Amino acid sequence: MAPTRNTIIVERLSSAFSDDNKGDLSQVCDSISSEILRREITLCEVVEQLGELLTSTDISVRANGVLSLSTIIQKLPQDFLNPQEVQLLTSFYCDRLKDHHSIIPSVILGILAIVQMTNLPGDAPGKLFHTLTQNVRCQSELSDDRRNIYLILQSLLNTRIDDLKALGPDFVYGVISSMDGESHPRNLSLLFNILPKFMEEFSLGHLTEEMFEVISCYFPLDYTSDWKEGRNILREELANGLERCLVALPEFAEFCIPLLIGKLDSSLKVAKLDSLSLLSASSSKFGVEGLKDYLDDLWMLMRRDLMSGSDQAVREMGLKAITDVVGALAQDPVITEKFVGKIITDTKSSLCDVQLSLFWPAEKVLEAVAKGGKEACIQVLRAVIPLCLGQYSTKTSTDDKIILLETLNSFIAISGSHGFRISDVPELSWTDVPNLYLNELNEGKNSIKSKSLRGLALQVSSLSESHRQTLYDKLCGEIDAGSQEIESACHSTLSIYGRKHPQEVLQLLQARLKVDVSIPIAVLESRLAALSSVVKIPDFEAHVLPSVLEVAVAGDLKAASAALTCLLRLLEDETGGFDIHYYLEHQCKAVERLVESVEGRTGERMRLVSNICCSIVRRLSPEAQRIVVERHFETLRSRIAEDIILLEGIITPQAPEIAGTIGIGLLEQLFEISLKGPDEETRLSACRLISILVNKVREDCTLGRYLNIFRESLTQILEEENRAEEKRAAVILHTWLTKSLLVKGSRESQNFLDYQLNMLKNETVGAFVGEQFRVLVERGESTLTVENQCTVKIFYKQRIFQNIIQQNSVFEGAARENYLIALSHLVEEIPVELMALNLSKIVPPLIESLSMESSQLLLSTLNTLGQLLKSKEEIFAEYIDSFIPKCLKLSAHPKMLIRIAALNCLHSYCSYPTPIILMCRNDVIDKLSEALDDKKRLVRKIAVKTRTRWYLVGAPGGPD
Repeated sequence: MAPTRNTIIVERLSSAFSDDNKGDLSQVCDSISSEILRREITLCEVVEQLGELLTSTDISVRANGVLSLSTIIQKLPQDFLNPQEVQLLTSFYCDRLKDHHSIIPSVILGILAIVQMTNLPGDAPGKLFHTLTQNVRCQSELSDDRRNIYLILQSLLNTRIDDLKALGPDFVYGVISSMDGESHPRNLSLLFNILPKFMEEFSLGHLTEEMFEVISCYFPLDYTSDWKEGRNILREELANGLERCLVALPEFAEFCIPLLIGKLDSSLKVAKLDSLSLLSASSSKFGVEGLKDYLDDLWMLMRRDLMSGSDQAVREMGLKAITDVVGALAQDPVITEKFVGKIITDTKSSLCDVQLSLFWPAEKVLEAVAKGGKEACIQVLRAVIPLCLGQYSTKTSTDDKIILLETLNSFIAISGSHGFRISDVPELSWTDVPNLYLNELNEGKNSIKSKSLRGLALQVSSLSESHRQTLYDKLCGEIDAGSQEIESACHSTLSIYGRKHPQEVLQLLQARLKVDVSIPIAVLESRLAALSSVVKIPDFEAHVLPSVLEVAVAGDLKAASAALTCLLRLLEDETGGFDIHYYLEHQCKAVERLVESVEGRTGERMRLVSNICCSIVRRLSPEAQRIVVERHFETLRSRIAEDIILLEGIITPQAPEIAGTIGIGLLEQLFEISLKGPDEETRLSACRLISILVNKVREDCTLGRYLNIFRESLTQILEEENRAEEKRAAVILHTWLTKSLLVKGSRESQNFLDYQLNMLKNETVGAFVGEQFRVLVERGESTLTVENQCTVKIFYKQRIFQNIIQQNSVFEGAARENYLIALSHLVEEIPVELMALNLSKIVPPLIESLSMESSQLLLSTLNTLGQLLKSKEEIFAEYIDSFIPKCLKLSAHPKMLIRIAALNCLHSYCSYPTPIILMCRNDVIDKLSEALDDKKRLVRKIAVKTRTRWYLVGAPGGPD
């Protein structure tokens, strides 16, 4: 007889539960749920067919049956089952909750699936929750099962809250009972997210205090993130969730504030921080009514940490809490005045003399109070400002005056944030702070002038026109004087006033800060820097940029260089919304004018113009880039040897489709210049241009032919005798070709990389080739980049690394040092994660490098090893017998930086376990006695530190 569908389903599930096929249950249930979705079988039929499992007298069989059904319905869409089917499941699972405790986890899983269904009947939430709380003690279940219970609660709160409200206090008590005693961080995180909404929606009534007690037992949170157990819950996440629960209801105020007051008196830093953070949150939630009875106790406890405490984190959190408390009290002026008055009384004496140790703590407390509200700020100003102005008039010390100006600046900023000036306070109408600041610009020292300018910038909305004109005069004088000490303050003040009073500042620029070649170079540089600070203000660019460009294209070399440097700095600054690149090209024709201005010139000015053109062209559209090429390419190509640096600036950022139209034939000219150019900069520029074109030109047979020709020519040069300079040029060109192909991911790249490695064996230029490996992986390289629209494969450095590591055994004799030089440059640039995976391959050759003669190799290797030692990897314990003696020898090297690096490595070794390093202790201490008398102070300093640390190795009470 053929097997029935019933038999087939049971057999499929039974097979999934066998020891050999554990883990297949999900797949089998997924298959059955798919059959239900395709209407090949109904859920009722599945339940009937599972009957022999669900009604078995064997508990384990029943558990498997319930788990199967729960898994099947869990995989169904939430809107698939009709109300009758959901009702049937609800009744079944309520009945199963009364079954054996080992079946309960599977029942909970099924209920979790049911409560998420769209067609859940109205009476089902109450029935499920009531039966669940009656038959299951939540905290007796495993953590994952408890989490599922909380997820059931979350789902019902999100979708069926009205049905739950019908349960009344029983539901509230059920929730409290379920969570009481929960300890798993992941479950607590979920609960802390659920409870605020629960408490807002349901009246706690007589259970309010019990609810608070259940939550508050976790405060302050004593928990350290445990990533090994996969919890991945940060303490901050839990603490923030707990805080939201503790302040969820105004009724919690009478419990919450005493709780945090008790913890504020704790000696534990974390308790203080959590209490202060809770106070900040409580202030906005509980308001005046919740806080007013506890203000004296709060201030008494906080004053200790704010005035004389040494912990900066506690102080900062306390100041924020003070601000929040005062802000909450603003609803009641009488209580605010009394509380603020108490704080002023307790701190005012510390403000009477700037030299008092408590001056700054008191000032910061009153700042925090003033930030809390306008009325509190006025009350503080009435006490503080007379004290500050009185001291300022009598103090002669520059340091004292700076402190007082900083204090005034802080309160000017705070009052401004509340929308009034200090002089608007009736009791302070006699003050004239702007004049005080302006007078200091006449007579004060630069440090005082800087503070005065920043204070005047804060008063931009309140200075009268006459005050502003006086300020402008002072600003122009200081800018032309060119003092670096107050340059930043001058620029920020000019920018702030430019945005608030644009017409006034524009007139100032035209009359007092104009730039041209007739101005002394020092003054010109100062004015250009000042103009840079305002160029991004709307409407200022039309005045500033053309005038700067005029100087940049002028014949005066020093003036032009200053203006070009200014332009380049502006182009590199990406902040602000104004597109300087677009404006310079489309409104000022900058590229054309700059190219014409350097015709026949060389040197630094040519390089500046090239960099500026590159920056501008990089931001242009492909069509605009094409126009630039058509306008300048042929002219520059005709005198390519002289203008190659300028040509590089124009071609480098071109889009690939534009670079292709330039013509691959240009490669021949560039190849010749790269080998035989008149100077090193010209040859290097040609190499970079070749790399750009090779990267951007389509890879076809034509490019392949050129690459073969270049390879053959370079090989011939390197194999000939003599011609040392041309050989070095050939190495540089081959390095750039190799890099271009690697970055591009070309099929030719491996051949070029193999030959690059092979060149390390060249007796004449092998060491130079090793140094050139820095170019292949240089982090700050700005030619072959995505910004220049090059094709850049993200793992090309890893490819170079793998190739050079694989070649470790190939290099011997004289070529060995060349190989190690190349490896050291590579290790400096590769990601730390890649190094960590290959330490066994990297460390031995690096330690071998410490025996070489190259000073640059020694320094590079020691710095790299110094960083790796901090990881405390076991491999360094394996090589301790060779590493430490080499470091001790290098601690007496003629080069100071090598001595310091070697001593740093020795110091890092002290963090390894004592049994590993103890045998080296005496040798290190004896040898380092020589370094204590080193002629360089920096060496002696690290020698003392290292030797002292080694003395503690194995000593009683020393590190283990």
